[in-house]
Amino acid sequence: MMNIEQVADLLPESVQKIAELIGYPATVRLLEAFGGTTFPVGKGLRALGATRSALLRQTIGDENAALIVKTFGGEVLYLPRCDRALRELRNRRFLNEFEELRSQGSSSLMVMTALCPKYGFSDRFAWGLLAEKKAVQDNQQNFLF
Repeated sequence: MMNIEQVADLLPESVQKIAELIGYPATVRLLEAFGGTTFPVGKGLRALGATRSALLRQTIGDENAALIVKTFGGEVLYLPRCDRALRELRNRRFLNEFEELRSQGSSSLMVMTALCPKYGFSDRFAWGLLAEKKAVQDNQQNFLF
């Protein structure tokens, strides 16, 4: 299973710092819940505001919320959506699942019919992903010889 750590180089430095602190799984939950928002961090869980504190603890757990407060207390964090990294991860997952289903004997058209709605993009986009992957592989093979 692919995880966001595999596209860490596409994450902003601020998100990488958070991920080092609370781990990638908790960081993904944080971004899914609050990505694209400004998140003031109080100097203590109570100073954070009861509602925001409860949301943070509910999203990433008590221990991780305490780490966020300890590290970023008094700061205003902007939590980016990280669209580029999440799109790249989604595309890699699609390509892996496409190859897996093809290796099990499904036709490319049937795989497209099943996977495109699942991943939320058109078959034209998916065919483009496959063409890009093939071009990269062809370039790597040509480079080796």
